[in-house]
Amino acid sequence: MTPYHEHMNTYLNIHTHRPPASPTETVIRNYILHDVPYEQEKATPRESFSAGIHPWYVPAHPETALEELARLAALPACKAIGETGPDKFAAAPMPLQCNLFLRQAELAANHRLPLIIHCVRAWDKLFAMQKEMPAGLTCIIHGFRGKPELAGSLLHHGFYLSFGFHFHPQSLSLCPPERLFLETDEDRRHVEVLYHKAAALHACSPDSLRIQCHKNFERITAPSKK
Repeated sequence: MTPYHEHMNTYLNIHTHRPPASPTETVIRNYILHDVPYEQEKATPRESFSAGIHPWYVPAHPETALEELARLAALPACKAIGETGPDKFAAAPMPLQCNLFLRQAELAANHRLPLIIHCVRAWDKLFAMQKEMPAGLTCIIHGFRGKPELAGSLLHHGFYLSFGFHFHPQSLSLCPPERLFLETDEDRRHVEVLYHKAAALHACSPDSLRIQCHKNFERITAPSKK
């Protein structure tokens, strides 16, 4: 696998469901586990990825999915667990969502991996569950669109924030660069476009923000797989 420092001249896309848009983009490609285990080893065995049980797609046999997720988590290319989290619009019962979320949080902690969090209108549930999550677990709120008041509360509780193309400018400005990530999720645009938008709000260059995001990611993933 390519040494991580060799990716430092690319734009890190921490959460996306597509392959890199160009050689100047490094992606953490996300896979959602369904009833049939995702064939990660067949698909992209050497590319960095994250995997998890999404609250929209809770499988009929979650224990089987959790076993598969544990197998994927042990692969060197696995860089995060998720996306997972409480979603009040998802069909799955909230107690089941919360149980699977905490199980995945425990798995992430066991493998010394960060947890990618999907949370929709359930911030009260997330803050309550944080008390049950393993100590020292790094948590990243993906696709954060909330207002600065919520951003400040999440930052106060130790969360990292990852912003996509739909974001509140004040929330992005409020987030310290050392706690910030950028992502495209399902958007097909190159993440570099987002880096330019974010850099303008932080009054810095896209290159400095690019380097900072790589440093952030290296800091939270360096201890894993050792």
